[in-house]
Amino acid sequence: MISSLCPECDGFGEQIAKRAADGKTVFDFECTDCGHEWSLTL
Repeated sequence: MISSLCPECDGFGEQIAKRAADGKTVFDFECTDCGHEWSLTL
């Protein structure tokens, strides 16, 4: 699993999904502190 810094509260988000979109890999995260969800594309 991958972790990422939450853009809302600077807590750590845990990876909740990984998917392909338009030939790129998209990782979905959810913050364990505030519950904010976001995606990062690689």
